[in-house]
Amino acid sequence: MNQLIFNIQRTFKATEEELSALTSAMKEEHLSRNGVFLKSGEVCKRLAFISEGSMRLFYDSPDKEVCNDFFFENSMVGSLASFLSQTPSLVNIAAIENCKFFVLRRDDVLNLVSKHKSLKKMADIIVQEQLLRAEKRESALLSVNPEERFKNLMEEHPKIFKRIPLRYVASYLGITPETLSRYRTKFLV
Repeated sequence: MNQLIFNIQRTFKATEEELSALTSAMKEEHLSRNGVFLKSGEVCKRLAFISEGSMRLFYDSPDKEVCNDFFFENSMVGSLASFLSQTPSLVNIAAIENCKFFVLRRDDVLNLVSKHKSLKKMADIIVQEQLLRAEKRESALLSVNPEERFKNLMEEHPKIFKRIPLRYVASYLGITPETLSRYRTKFLV
């Protein structure tokens, strides 16, 4: 939690009082590999900051799971749409690696952002970043060919290829594992 608090203090100039309120509200939890943080159909009542490990966000489709995002250390994870609207989540979130994270319940988040200026600013930036990520992802899927998506992912997020099973990477890119293998051979040689 120390790294998370350090980052919040440095980035948002949070006061000791604000940091104390935040740390008091956060609860440490662990999730084993393949453990579920959120299941589609459930209402998201908590958000978490990942301290160790990685998670994936995916949709269930009739014949397969479709990976839509990955989360690593220092990332916030949860279904913001479900969390904000208190409607059933359309997504699943599960651990790829063993995870340690710090959870904030919805009531605590609402309380913290209503009382603390820097935490409100942090929440606003998190929502803004999620919207930008979603728009960038949608744009890539609709306007960039699969080979370019692969090359962009290699350049922007090389750790994904080291830490994420390739079947999830292929799903994220919207290609088959065989096509991913061809791209890797072509560009990593």
